[in-house]
Amino acid sequence: MGSNQENGKIFDAVIIGAGFSELYMLYRLRESGYSVRVYEAAEDVGGTWYWNRYPGASCDIESIYYNYTFSKEILNEWTWSSRYVEEPKI
Repeated sequence: MGSNQENGKIFDAVIIGAGFSELYMLYRLRESGYSVRVYEAAEDVGGTWYWNRYPGASCDIESIYYNYTFSKEILNEWTWSSRYVEEPKI
């Protein structure tokens, strides 16, 4: 418990959760050359948006702010379908 090892491999960093911020941290650490492991209780990524899936849930800020602007590749491949996108798109 609390170990940074898995199957004998030692990681430089461990990230708890796979939400928006945690995925950014994963990107930054890997870009800096660190070995990283993410642990998430859910079956998929999404953080708050994974756990709060209900009819009518939508973003309370403009969807454009949910872009990963640190990656031109991701930024250029994504187009939001509405100004305040609904939860399934996030």
